[in-house]
Amino acid sequence: MKNNKYENVSFDSNGSKINGWLFLPKLDKQCPLVILYHGTAAQKDFGFQIIGKYLAERGIGALAIDYRGSGDSENIKGLCRCYISPSAQIDDVIAAIDYVRHNKKVNPNKIGLFGESMGATITMLVARRLELIGEPIQAVYAQSPALFDFPKWPLSFVKFVLINAMKDLFVRNVFINAYQKHPRDSNCYLPDSFCFWAVIPDNPLGGWNNIVSARSILNVICLIISGNVKKELKYIKTPTLISQGSLDRFLGSSYNAINKIYKDNPNASVTIYTYEGEHMSAIPMVNRKRYENDKDSYQHPSNTYYPDVYKKIFPIYLEFFKSKIK
Repeated sequence: MKNNKYENVSFDSNGSKINGWLFLPKLDKQCPLVILYHGTAAQKDFGFQIIGKYLAERGIGALAIDYRGSGDSENIKGLCRCYISPSAQIDDVIAAIDYVRHNKKVNPNKIGLFGESMGATITMLVARRLELIGEPIQAVYAQSPALFDFPKWPLSFVKFVLINAMKDLFVRNVFINAYQKHPRDSNCYLPDSFCFWAVIPDNPLGGWNNIVSARSILNVICLIISGNVKKELKYIKTPTLISQGSLDRFLGSSYNAINKIYKDNPNASVTIYTYEGEHMSAIPMVNRKRYENDKDSYQHPSNTYYPDVYKKIFPIYLEFFKSKIK
């Protein structure tokens, strides 16, 4: 099914259907393409439709996907909705790469990945693993990747996470809020996330209702604080551009970890771009009215920069992809 912006497409990932939006430029030859991958508890309609359209208008195709259990993609077989599994997400990205490499309109040798937050870490892991088996992609843009340097989470949040995750071991399918419902809400999976609401549409795909599987929290925490991930990514050879906000409250410790891993590291093909903004600032707002109504209730310096950061950073990663895959 097509409209004037994208084509609805689907493909298999370990027996479950992944749905995506395919944006193709009007070219008479095979186009380069970037796969767009969202973060934890988000979906492809949280701003990625805007990015996909912009890339296609500039000669670069885009495929925005929902990982299994989110958006309008099917669940991981045998597991509940909103269950997060980093290993399954890696499989989903690899399945997407295989899908576009077999699309006759796409140049299979000019593929890039765009990941946001946890999705950024996943795309970097995928790129590294494809390098090691001799099937590399050509570029990765990682927006605020989750590479924590042993974050100092408040004790109340740690207790909240552990209690709910343990509950789910005995009572299946316990869910918790994903994002803050108000500035003082600490009973959620993503603390300091009030700013996220500006990227959430009024009618999200798949009936999104701001929940995440409690048991899956441990999957993600084990991954992002694991030294193995940082060791694996320390020597990434795929050209990678990391952007990170200096006012990122949510992934503040990742900011430090990234600098430790890649600063003066000649063994990795990584460039770091720092902007004055926070975690979601480089994702375009889809709900400006909500942002305008709520921003004064949660005072933080990054609120000043939020509306403008995307406009500034888009040309930066556009030029990065042009230099690597176009």
